[in-house]
Amino acid sequence: MRPFKHIAFAAFVTLSIFSALLYSSCVKNECGAVTCLNDGECTGGICKCVTGTDGGNCEVVYRKTYAGVYKGVPPDDPNSDTTNSLIFSASDDTTNYNLMDVTWVDTAARTVVTLPIELSNNTSGGSNFSITPTTITSVYYTGTGVINRNTISLQLKRRYGNGAVDAVVFNNYIRQ
Repeated sequence: MRPFKHIAFAAFVTLSIFSALLYSSCVKNECGAVTCLNDGECTGGICKCVTGTDGGNCEVVYRKTYAGVYKGVPPDDPNSDTTNSLIFSASDDTTNYNLMDVTWVDTAARTVVTLPIELSNNTSGGSNFSITPTTITSVYYTGTGVINRNTISLQLKRRYGNGAVDAVVFNNYIRQ
């Protein structure tokens, strides 16, 4: 009877090992064929994108889609026949995909100011953005705007060292 117990035990162990191997080889790796870009992570076969990115594989980086030159009527001279430019450039920051810079270039092709911005509420239709509060030579800048692949609008607020405040409005500047 003893050899039968050993044979039965050996058969049980062998069958258990075989079953474990068979089961583990049948479990699908749902993320095996999925490549998530731009710090996205695969969960259950679907990419979960970080803020500022989108798409099936997180391939869309909103700040890159908005980078470019947008031109429009100078905010201080609505009857002008020349244009101001707002140049949006993507930040090289790879930990926050919402960071950009905006450079205001006046009608004489002089840079007025370059300011950091942060995108928010990103969708395929556009994003909101805000000027990161910045002080440059005693002028404090803030502001908000809306951008998409074709147009931007920005309300820039300036507070001067003497306490004076003004707002500069850039309406519907068109991408060139």
